[in-house]
Amino acid sequence: MHTRHSIVVVAASLLLIQTLAIAILKGTTAAALVSDLVQGGLALTCLYASLYARSSSVKASSYHWTWLALSFMVFIVGQSLGTYIDVSSHHSWDWLDDILFSLSVIPIAMLPFLDPDREHSRLDRLHVLDFLQVSCFWVTVYLYFRDTPSLAYATVGWEGFGWSAGVVFHAILTLSFLLRTVLGKSKAAWGFFGGIAGYVLFSGLADSYAALPSNNVQSGHWFDLVWSLSLCIPLLLALTWNPQGSVASLPAHAERIVLNHIFPLVYPFFAVLLLVREAPRNPALSSIIAMIVFGGLGARIVVTQSQLIRAQDTLEYDASHDALTGTYNRAAILESLGKEILRQNRTSEALTVMLADIDHFKSVNDTHGHLVGDQVLIEVARRLACAMRGCDSLGRYGGEEFLLILPNCNASGALTAGERLRNAIDQIPVMTSAGAVPVALSIGFICASDAGCTPSSTLLLRLADGALYQAKAKGRNRVEQADFPSEGTHSRLADGYSHALARGV
Repeated sequence: MHTRHSIVVVAASLLLIQTLAIAILKGTTAAALVSDLVQGGLALTCLYASLYARSSSVKASSYHWTWLALSFMVFIVGQSLGTYIDVSSHHSWDWLDDILFSLSVIPIAMLPFLDPDREHSRLDRLHVLDFLQVSCFWVTVYLYFRDTPSLAYATVGWEGFGWSAGVVFHAILTLSFLLRTVLGKSKAAWGFFGGIAGYVLFSGLADSYAALPSNNVQSGHWFDLVWSLSLCIPLLLALTWNPQGSVASLPAHAERIVLNHIFPLVYPFFAVLLLVREAPRNPALSSIIAMIVFGGLGARIVVTQSQLIRAQDTLEYDASHDALTGTYNRAAILESLGKEILRQNRTSEALTVMLADIDHFKSVNDTHGHLVGDQVLIEVARRLACAMRGCDSLGRYGGEEFLLILPNCNASGALTAGERLRNAIDQIPVMTSAGAVPVALSIGFICASDAGCTPSSTLLLRLADGALYQAKAKGRNRVEQADFPSEGTHSRLADGYSHALARGV
C-alpha cells in the first residue's frame, strides 16, 4: 500500500508540473522540454508500476505485466529521442522517433494472443510465432502508409482526426482487446483487458488527431496533457490490480476454446488485406511478407497440433497408470489381463497370473509414516518392473498389492520368476527419508494352462489370491502356487483368506 501511495504522489506531481509549465511557458522551448521530461517520467512510473504488479501476481498475469513493462521500456527510449529532437531541433531523426513509438505498441499487441486458459511462465514457441505475426502486420501498415502519404491528410470519422498508420494499428488492436474482454470470464480479465483496450483506443485517437497537419500539434502546448493522461490509464490499472487476480479464464466450454484460437488469425487477416493493396507497388516485398505470414500460421498450426497430441498422450497415460508408482492402475491391469486371456485362448500358450503383497506394510506406515510408506511402494514397484520381462505387465491392484501378468510362462518358469521377484525386494533394504527399511514380499500365482479349459479372469484372480493367502499363512516372504481345485474347496479357501484379512494377519 505504501508503494502504491508513492506512485500516486509521483504521478500527480508530474502532471501538476506539466500543467504549470504549459500554462506559464506555453509554446516555448522550455515548456516543450518540461513537457517531454514529464511524459518520460510518467512512462518510467508506468514501468515501475507494471513491474510492481508483475512481482506480486500469479504466473499468467505476471507474464502479461511483463509484456506491458517491455512496451513502456521501448516507449521510454522513443520519448528520450523525442526530447533530444525537441531540444536540438534535429528533426532528421523524426522518422526513427515515430518508429520507436509505434514499436512500443507491439508488446501490448501480444497480450490478447496469450492463451488465458492456461498459466504462462516463460516465452514459448507459440508466443514467438504470434510476435512474428504482430510484427508483420506492423510492417505492413507502416509500408502501406509510407507509400500512400496522401492518406495522412485525409480526415476519418470526425473532423480533425487524421487517417494514419497509428490509428489503423490501434483500431485493430482495440478490437482484439474488446474481443478478449468479452470472452474473459473472470473479473480480473475484464478489468485488465478492458483497461488496456481503453488505453490503446485513447492513444490511437490522440495519434489520429496529431497526424492531421491542419491541427498543428506542437510540443509545449495543451495537447501534451492528452498524451500524459493516456499514460495514466495503464498506471491506474496497475495501481488497482489485485495481486491474487488472474487474467486466465475460468474453465471454458468447447465453443470458447475455439474462439480463443481465432485470435492468431486476426493480424494475418488484416495484414493480407493491406498486402493486396500494397502488392502492385512492391510485389517482391509484399510476397516476402505474405510468405512469412502464412509460414508463421502454418508453423503455429503444427505446434498447436503437437501440443494437443502431447496433451492427449498425457491424459491417456494418467488414465491408465497409478499416480504414485507409475505402474498400471487397477482398471488398466485388469483390462490387460482380459486381453492376455483372450490371446491365451487363441494360441494355447501358458499364462501366469501373480499377486504380490508387501509383508507387514501397515507397520511401516505406523512406524515411519505414510510418506515413507509411499517411498517404499515406489521402490518396490521399480524393482518389480526391473526384474520382469519386457512382455510382462505390472499393475497396482490394491494399497500394497500388485498384480503381475506373465504371458508364455508355465508353472516352473513362474516359480523361478516369483523367486527372482521376491529376492529383488528382500535382499536389499529400501532406502527412505527415515533410513533403510527392510521389505519382504509374499507372492501367490496360478498358471492358466493348468486349468484344462478356458478360465475367467475372476477365477484366476481368486486362485492367485488364495495362493497369496497361503504364502502369508506359511510365514510370508515366500512364493506359493495355486492349483485348480474343486469349486467347493476353492470357496472355502477364499473365505478363509477373507477372514484372515479382516483379522489383520
